[in-house]
Amino acid sequence: MNAYVDTAPFVKSYVLEVDSPETVRLLEEIGEPFAYSHLHELKIPNAIRLKRFRGELTPAQETAAIRAFSADVDAGRFERIDYDPGTIFIRAEQLSAKHSGEIGCRSLDLWHVAAALEGGFTTFVSCDARQRKAAEVSGLQVLPLKTRS
Repeated sequence: MNAYVDTAPFVKSYVLEVDSPETVRLLEEIGEPFAYSHLHELKIPNAIRLKRFRGELTPAQETAAIRAFSADVDAGRFERIDYDPGTIFIRAEQLSAKHSGEIGCRSLDLWHVAAALEGGFTTFVSCDARQRKAAEVSGLQVLPLKTRS
């Protein structure tokens, strides 16, 4: 499958959430290696740290989740996609100008959609309703087909 996965589904694979089992199954279907950008490199550990900040994780759970993510990167489960950051920022700005007034998508979520488009991906995986809409109106197939509200 030619899929670009947003940050949240990856976080759900390192931190137990209600829909983690479904998300892990979807990631298994997509298969490795997973597309990996510099934004993933920042956002995945940061999202895990924010869970500790919000009291959703203990410090030990935070450490274990970040170590598991780092181990997966080192093991080759993630593969850095080839892209020009400037081109992605331009594409994200174009998406913002075209859709943010109606969809309300955040800038970094648009960056991921732009990276998927620039990387030639056909499928976009996200749990975020606004980001999903931005990907959909940009011509990407969006997974999972159903999400929790």
